[in-house]
Amino acid sequence: MNSSNSLMNSKLMNAEWSDIRVFLAIVDSGNLVSAAEQLDISQPTAGRRLAALESALGVSLFVRTGRRMVPTDAGTGILESARIMQREMVAIQRLADGQAQGLSGTVTISASEGTGSKWLIPVLGDLRRKYPDITVDLRIESRSVDLVQREADIALRMARPTQLDLICRKLSDIGFGLYASTDHLATFGAVEELGDLNGADWVRGRFLPGERSYLEEFLTGNELDYRITLTTNSPAAQMESVRHGLGFGLISHRWASLYPDVVRVLPDLSVMSMELWLVTHEDLRHSARIKAVADVIAEHAAHSSDSLAWGCGTLA
Repeated sequence: MNSSNSLMNSKLMNAEWSDIRVFLAIVDSGNLVSAAEQLDISQPTAGRRLAALESALGVSLFVRTGRRMVPTDAGTGILESARIMQREMVAIQRLADGQAQGLSGTVTISASEGTGSKWLIPVLGDLRRKYPDITVDLRIESRSVDLVQREADIALRMARPTQLDLICRKLSDIGFGLYASTDHLATFGAVEELGDLNGADWVRGRFLPGERSYLEEFLTGNELDYRITLTTNSPAAQMESVRHGLGFGLISHRWASLYPDVVRVLPDLSVMSMELWLVTHEDLRHSARIKAVADVIAEHAAHSSDSLAWGCGTLA
């Protein structure tokens, strides 16, 4: 590190953390508007904080190329130190929250579209009745959030993470079957055995970049001819496409059971199953409000395990 970078990094240690957060948010998002949205502050406030940091360091940290903001050499020079400060601040906040014993405050939950919007919302209604002073920040997203960086307090994931500093609790198996709308079946004809699906139209869900297609593995594995009529990265769009007759679909039993106009095809056929996990960081295991939320979610999962796995039984 040259003397100029050493001096800037030394000044960085005395800068306001709120200003450094804006710098990092701009680096990550590429522009001031997105950074302000990410930090939930106004764009003028983000601009003032960036200006304050640049003034404190005596350098310009970004150049503007169209709508994007690209770090200058000075910005690149302080980036590693700013990241270290970010990790330390996040760790301090995790430890502080991990000792909090009050049943009030905000708990951030990350969940996928189907789990978060269709199954979790009724659970949060029960949570609200039990703990009225706990506020939930529900983030619907397909990606796996970074719990180490405190992007969420609790994550509901369809696979068990392998990181050693995460606490994982299996909630249930999630079963998937073949479904179609009643109108589509009336046109297509009766499906009494697997071979009756030869030549059928299908709606395919690809919810993560590069994700394997479980549907196509099933169809090709059973040597069925098929045609994909629609591919979508949205579980809700996949469900609506099946409901409106665009084709058959591979859908979770729990979600499909919410729609009387969607029926299960070949109900004795077990197509696939995934595991639903509740995950949080180990530093938060003693936080009363986070534990309360996790326990309510786990309780409802236990009550609705048959519905989640098979599409039948007691609904939570």
